[in-house]
This record gives sequence, C-alpha cells and structure tokens, in this order.
Amino acid sequence: MLKDELQSYFDKVYAGSKIGTPHSIGGDVHIRFELGGDLNNGTIQRVQQATDRATTIFNDTFPNSDALIYVLIYDYDKSHNGYLYEQFPKEQFARFYNQTETINNNYLIADEDGNDSFEKEEIRLIIGKLPVGTINISNVLNGIANAEMGFDPSINQSIYFFEPVTDRGFYMYDDRGCYVWSNDADKIRDIYTVRNNWIVDYHRAEIDAYFL
Repeated sequence: MLKDELQSYFDKVYAGSKIGTPHSIGGDVHIRFELGGDLNNGTIQRVQQATDRATTIFNDTFPNSDALIYVLIYDYDKSHNGYLYEQFPKEQFARFYNQTETINNNYLIADEDGNDSFEKEEIRLIIGKLPVGTINISNVLNGIANAEMGFDPSINQSIYFFEPVTDRGFYMYDDRGCYVWSNDADKIRDIYTVRNNWIVDYHRAEIDAYFL
C-alpha cells in the first residue's frame, strides 16, 4: 500500500514526519523561499511571480523528469474542487491511494484534566507515486497561488512532493512562499546557492546555518 510505503520512507529519512499529522511533515534541513515578494496582494502580477518562482524552484528540486516522486495530498476542500486531480494523468491518478481518513490537525485542545492533544479532522487523504514529468506542475502551483488571491482556477488542497532517490522534498503553502526539504544540507546545497536571492530574509540566519 502506498501509504505504508511512504510512511516507511519518512521513518528512514524524515524522522518525526507522520502522514496522519500534517503539521509534522518536513525535513531536518529546510530552505524557505519568498514567492510573491513585495508585489501587491490581489494582483495578477503577484500570482504570476509566485507561480514562476515556485515552478523554477520545483524544477531545481526535481530536475529529472523521469524520476519517480511521492505526492501527498490532504484534501480539506468541502466544495470538492477537482481541478488539482486533473493535473495528473487519469490512469496514474486512478492508482493513487485515495481514502477518507481522520487525521490530527494543527489545533491543540485540552481535555478536562488539562492534557493537550491535537483536534481530529476527517479529510480525503491521497497518495501517489509517478514520474515528475507527467504532472502539470505549472497549473498546480498556479492554482495554489490563486487560492489566497481569490482567482480561479484555485487549489485549496495541501500538496507535498518527495523524491526518494535524492531525498528532496517540496511544499508550496500559498502565494507567499515555499519550502525545499532534505535530511542533509549537501543534498540541496545547489538550490540554496543558485536561488539564494529568493530566500526569506526573516529566516535567513537560521537557513544559512545549515550550509556553513
């Protein structure tokens, strides 16, 4: 099962990342990039810059179009917007793990004894594995950038990408920025060097420390 396969990979490379707890997903080493920058919110120009930068960084992260990558999707979209799923080949998407599951979301709640735990939420959990080049990634990243700006087509699902040979991961959270992850700084040093001007300045000291 793809879910077990991906969790096994996380256990080996991204210790602490648990599929059922989205806020835990990530790598020991990360680079956080600025996408929209200082461009005005609610503008096509901001969305276009965010899309262009995110696409460039994604292609830097996964340069081999034939490489197999894991796709991990948390679908919170109650409107059942299926635009995201049209960006994968139909025959590939039909083989994805696709189940309604209860996960731990990002909200802590306290029980009557004062013990904290994460609130549960029912979502659609989708996991696939397919060649990078078969994904219409520019549409995916543009849809993510559109979501906060109120433009269509929009993608409201959370989507993570991991390449198990290079141990690189990618996540775009919205028009503001994206992450590149790994378990070793040397595995993503080239991206840190080439796209250094796009690193979020507020987190630069923390990010620079990984690569010293």
